[in-house]
Amino acid sequence: MIRDFVLSVFSFLVVEPFQAEINQKLAAANAPAAVVQQVQGCARTAMPVLADKALGDWWWAGTTAVYVAIGMQSPESVLVGEVPACGPAVRAAQPFIAAARA
Repeated sequence: MIRDFVLSVFSFLVVEPFQAEINQKLAAANAPAAVVQQVQGCARTAMPVLADKALGDWWWAGTTAVYVAIGMQSPESVLVGEVPACGPAVRAAQPFIAAARA
C-alpha cells in the first residue's frame, strides 16, 4: 500500500508533468512523429527504473519531486540522470523544446 502511494505521488509530480510538458512542446513545434515516439517510449521505459529508485531511496524521491514541482530541477534532467539510455531521445527533442519556448 505504501509502495503504491509513493509510486503514485512520484508519477504525479515527476513523470506525468514531464510527459505532458514534452508532448505539448513537441506538438507546438511540429516535431517529427519519430521524435515524439522516441521520447514517449523512453518515458514509458523509464517509469519502472524511476519507481525502483524512488522506492529504494525515499529521500531522493521526495526531494526530486519537490525540486521538479518548484522548478529547481527539470523532469528531463531527472529522466536523463537516472535513465541514461533516454539521453538520445531527450537530446533529439531539445531543439523542438527550445523552439516551443521561444
